[in-house]
Amino acid sequence: MVTKTMRMLIGYASRFGSTRDIAIRIADTVRARDNLVDVRSVDEISDFDRYDAVVFGSGVYDGSWTAEAAELMRRHAAVLAGKPVWLFSVGSFGDRHPIVGGLIKKEPKEISEFEQMLHPRNYRVFAGVIDLDHWPAWGRLLFKALGGHAGDNRQWPDIDAWAEEIAHELRAHESNSDTCSVSSVTAAIWESRTCMSTRNGPARPSRP
Repeated sequence: MVTKTMRMLIGYASRFGSTRDIAIRIADTVRARDNLVDVRSVDEISDFDRYDAVVFGSGVYDGSWTAEAAELMRRHAAVLAGKPVWLFSVGSFGDRHPIVGGLIKKEPKEISEFEQMLHPRNYRVFAGVIDLDHWPAWGRLLFKALGGHAGDNRQWPDIDAWAEEIAHELRAHESNSDTCSVSSVTAAIWESRTCMSTRNGPARPSRP
């Protein structure tokens, strides 16, 4: 039996490159498991029809995904809802933060809407690269009070582990698809034989 190679799109919306780098990292892990993977920025994506599965992520700015990312999800919701989809966000803290992780998981503002529309297999929030120079004073104080620090806060082992989970689920989905295909072919052959037998009348008993 020939195993079907899955084709996945990993899309992202990134203003400063942090989310893009995470998308590329996820792609490298999934691609290493013999899957075909395309990495595209939000402005390079026109449709999802050609892909078997999709991972999409956006940076979170003022509590929301970029307008382009949110609009893309809404415009293609019907197609995406029929595929295996994983979503991720990149913000100030990740969803594993011991204090605010639970709250962070509720970002962006649109995530509840996306979960209802797309039914993603999983959703994660990862910390990104933090530049405090453009933050207001109160924001810097709160960020530091919660243990945050400027610079690259991306937890690559956590990101790699999530990508491995996606690759594992892809293999399981692929195996299920192969099983369904074989079952469909077997059912079609059996139905064909049954129809032929009906047309030809009852089978004659064989001679001893």
